[in-house]
This record gives sequence, structure tokens and C-alpha cells, in this order.
Amino acid sequence: MFSLARYRFAMVVCFLVPLMTLSYGQGTLPTKRKSVEVSGKEAKFSAEVRFRFDILNLVTNHQFEGQTNSFHVSYKYSGLLAGGGFDPKGHKVAKDAFPYFQTVRDDIISYIQSYPDKEDFYELFGTNICKHVLRKYPQIIEIGISIDIPAFAGVAIDRGETVMATRLVSRPGSHR
Repeated sequence: MFSLARYRFAMVVCFLVPLMTLSYGQGTLPTKRKSVEVSGKEAKFSAEVRFRFDILNLVTNHQFEGQTNSFHVSYKYSGLLAGGGFDPKGHKVAKDAFPYFQTVRDDIISYIQSYPDKEDFYELFGTNICKHVLRKYPQIIEIGISIDIPAFAGVAIDRGETVMATRLVSRPGSHR
């Protein structure tokens, strides 16, 4: 299995690489700025809101019958959004609210379990999971998924892969 240090390193790299790419003018991420009163003076700040969770030891049957995988999911919201309220049943929330994480988690599990090509490379598998989430949840602008692939059947090496996907936002005057 992967160590916590390797997982943290992979997540840092996955979040920094897209940000470095953005600095070279290939896209922009929207950030909302909000004014607040601080000691009688107006101060401006921006905030990024991210959320993460794990799906551990899920039987996926991906590439081998009986294969289990663990998924480490982290995503970034598209701006400062209204709260959707606590909902332990995971009901849908408005597009300007945070999606309840259990809904996102359950949707990822459902997508994984019904994934049509069990023989896909893990890089494609992870990329397609990310695309699915970005298409379904407009509140999420960036998602990273690390998949732990324990040694199994004919491959006796623990391994893993990480996919980072970002919804590209055109800048005014660009041709995207």
C-alpha cells in the first residue's frame, strides 16, 4: 500500500502543476473576492474552498476479477458558494450551494461500479471519473483522484495513479 507521505506528495504535485500551467496563460480559475470590515478599514481577500474524502477498499473488478482499489478524492469549488445545509440523506442542492459530499461520493461509487470497460488503463479510468464529476457538478471546478492499486493477480507490485482535472474557463478575448 502507499504511504501517507507519498499520498500527500502526489496531492501537492497534482494541485501545483495545474496552477503553474495557469500562470503561463493557458486558462484562469475564477475566484470571488469579498470585502470584509477589519478594524474599520475595508480589506479584500480571496478564498479557495476544497473538500476531500476517501473511498477505501472498494471492489472494482478493474482489470482483474476481485480487484479492490482505494480512491482519494479532493475537489475545489468554483467560488464562494452558499451553504446547502446539512443533509445526511444526500439530497440534491441548488447550483449555487455546496454539493453534499455524500452525494458526490455515492455518484462516484455508482460510476465506478457501472464503468463499462473494466480493461481500461487506470489513467483512462481515473480521467473518466474526473470528467464525470466535472460534468455533473458545476459547483466543482477542479478534482483530483488518486487511485491505490494493490498487488493482485498477475501484477505483484503495489502501484497507483493520480489524475487532476480542471474545468477550463475562457478569459475575455481568448478563443477557447
